[in-house]
Amino acid sequence: MNRKKKYLKIFLVIMVVGAALAAYFVYTSGILADDNPRIPQQFVDRINLERQANNLPPVHMDDGLNNLATKESQDVKFSQLTSMLQPTAKTGASTNFFVIPKISWAISGYDSQQQMFDTLENNDNTFRSNILNSNFKMVGIGVSGDGYNYYIATNWQ
Repeated sequence: MNRKKKYLKIFLVIMVVGAALAAYFVYTSGILADDNPRIPQQFVDRINLERQANNLPPVHMDDGLNNLATKESQDVKFSQLTSMLQPTAKTGASTNFFVIPKISWAISGYDSQQQMFDTLENNDNTFRSNILNSNFKMVGIGVSGDGYNYYIATNWQ
């Protein structure tokens, strides 16, 4: 009986440590944050990789464009909360908008951002065109979120 209690205690310790590690990874993934602060830099890094592959100079984040993009992403987030309709993409010559599930940032070891970014490039021709436009030198990336999605707006200049 004493031996069984010993294994039970070890098992409980392993379960507590496992739960603590899981909570740590969920917290550090940013899935709980409404405006995951890692997304803008990840977007810029991926954009610049695409530009580098096409022999184009990198784009840099601009604070003014970031503020505008953040306002646009919040506007679309709030419009979805007050409407049963899906948000409409505000896609134009210098603006792109995406709705991305939060779970894509929570899966550790799986490069869901790469898959997601490739999907965005293929689904939105203007986003791909903006990435490859040599006239654009700056980009603003705004992120807002709700319980399930991130609303990401990109503004190019």
